[in-house]
Amino acid sequence: MVAVVLLMDNGDEKQVVATIYTSLMAAEKVAKMLDIEMIASDEPVQDDVFVFALKSEEQKNLTMKMFDEEGYELAAHRVMEVTEGSNYRNLNVKSLEDGTYMFQITDESGAEMNRKVTIKRN
Repeated sequence: MVAVVLLMDNGDEKQVVATIYTSLMAAEKVAKMLDIEMIASDEPVQDDVFVFALKSEEQKNLTMKMFDEEGYELAAHRVMEVTEGSNYRNLNVKSLEDGTYMFQITDESGAEMNRKVTIKRN
């Protein structure tokens, strides 16, 4: 439940509506955070394979998207099922340059988790 209390006496109704909308959108974003833990090593990638783990409290179907550092170009897209506990996954990164990438993981309800990872080789 979200309670929004505004004390604006300047009479600007558009500002009041915009503030309420912004507050509600922020609350919805918090409510849709994915309850998954992503564990990835900071060690250099071996044999062009990035290994990571997803820890979940329950079985879920997830969609993973990996974007470049600016968040624009899709570098990878995968649909996967995770079970309760730790789920180890790997991603072939041979075609990717060393650098920072953004993982976006979502479930069927739209809840999401974002995490930056660094791909580096020896």
